[in-house]
Amino acid sequence: ITARIFGVAARASAGLLAGGRIAAHPSPSAATAHQLAAASRSWSLTTLRPMSTGKLDLIKQLREESSAPVTEVKAALEESDWDIEKAHVVLRKRGIAQAEKKASKRTAAEGLVSAAASEDGTVAALVEVNCETDFVSRNDAFQQLVGQAARALLNSAEGGGAASSPVSGSEILELPAEGGSTIGEALTNVGLGIREKLQVRRGMVMAAERGVVSTYLHMSQAPGVGSIGAVVALEASSKGDVEGDRTSKVAEIGRKVAMHVAASDPRFLCEASVPEEVVEAEKEVLRNQPGVSEKPANIVEKMITGRLNKFFKQVTLLNQPFVMDDSVSVEDFVKREGKALGIQGLAVTQFGRFKVGDGIERAAEE
Repeated sequence: ITARIFGVAARASAGLLAGGRIAAHPSPSAATAHQLAAASRSWSLTTLRPMSTGKLDLIKQLREESSAPVTEVKAALEESDWDIEKAHVVLRKRGIAQAEKKASKRTAAEGLVSAAASEDGTVAALVEVNCETDFVSRNDAFQQLVGQAARALLNSAEGGGAASSPVSGSEILELPAEGGSTIGEALTNVGLGIREKLQVRRGMVMAAERGVVSTYLHMSQAPGVGSIGAVVALEASSKGDVEGDRTSKVAEIGRKVAMHVAASDPRFLCEASVPEEVVEAEKEVLRNQPGVSEKPANIVEKMITGRLNKFFKQVTLLNQPFVMDDSVSVEDFVKREGKALGIQGLAVTQFGRFKVGDGIERAAEE
């Protein structure tokens, strides 16, 4: 900088500036040169001083640990007087505020489903976590978060005496996460780096007292996560029928049925599980079809019975044609495979299915 100042002064004294002739000026005195040099040194020290290596290391460390943008990392460290633990707290508070602001304006309809199962195969958990864009569902940190939520729900179910039940997203957020935090805190930390609205939407736990629970993830983008998750419980008449070598074989039968569930999307397990109001609504639709009302009552009832049977084959898991062998129903497939293993009465007793974003409505502007 000093050299540039003296260079300009020298050119001015020679009367040459930008190629034009100007009146010559006397060269700067020693005092003037000293003042210019001192000013340039002062300016360079206050304005161009590089950040200390220690602070750069702190920024790098906090950036890697939080995945937050560099500008926010630096601001949090400055606010906390370069105390990295306090800076983490600052970032989390900002992340929560930003998440709450986004939650009121945006729809999270993308995301992933994760499944986790116990070592003995008797309990499994299914969890759906949503984000705003499909791009984020391919993010490693997001995928790990979804898997962690499923494992946390499984651990909670095993520790509290597993029972099949749906679980709300708010309940899952309170569960302990890996590393000593909660799933809610883990979600906030991941959200700091992803910069999208994230939400744990729902979960379910399934347990089998006399058999196994099998899972399947469709369109899996990474181990343990997918776009559709299915879980199926297969149980025998006696608990001792599904033990030893049979356990893994029954689990494989269940996995095939879970694949069917993912592909066919049954609404109910069997005819008996279809609510009466659903059956009556279907009957009313059939009665109002063109030409039906003109027929005798006994003929109409026979038509309704026949069409209801077709309806049950479409919406109930046990009556659906099995996707891998449509010559048999799912119920008959399981019975056949069970008999081949020497197990009498093997049957599907429960099932569940999560599809990412199913039932979520986006705003028109989104």
